[in-house]
Amino acid sequence: MSKPRAGFTFIELLVSMLIFSIVALSIYLSFNVGISAWRKGEEGYKIRQGARYLFSSISREMRNAVASKEIMFSGGADGVSFCKAANGLFKVSYEFNGSENAVYKVVQTYKENASGEPGVRSRLVSGLSGFQLQYSYKNGEKIEWRDAWQEQENIVPFAVKVSLTYNPGGETQPAVISQTVVIPTGVLKEEQ
Repeated sequence: MSKPRAGFTFIELLVSMLIFSIVALSIYLSFNVGISAWRKGEEGYKIRQGARYLFSSISREMRNAVASKEIMFSGGADGVSFCKAANGLFKVSYEFNGSENAVYKVVQTYKENASGEPGVRSRLVSGLSGFQLQYSYKNGEKIEWRDAWQEQENIVPFAVKVSLTYNPGGETQPAVISQTVVIPTGVLKEEQ
């Protein structure tokens, strides 16, 4: 009679290593998927927080917009500038930089604007794929939105619609966040 051996056979070791490898790989893949989802969510969260801050800033500044012959309200699809009256006259501009995918705010005092000095520029939000402004016009009995506000007349628009576009987590379908800012001193201009 032979004495039983006190160890594992080579086959038993291979099978146990295979089972261990499969379990370790599944744990790694689960962890990796979780981290990837967390990063995508965190990126989208940062952009939405920046969007809230941008909407808050634009709303606050535009509600203080006034008609001025020196600093007229002027707006296009990707930027706007206007006169703000709060502790003096200021020219406030919001502009989208497509190469940096960021929205900047520029504030100039009346003196800086008159002398052509640059003013204070600050980045409000980055990571956007688009930024669009639309301005309210009256067309008969309807309100329509246009991509530009003509500065020919010394008036401020009744409302401005701000839209931000971003790709959450690099997805193919972009997300759009919009807010309409009603300006108390604005008028509903007839379309020309």
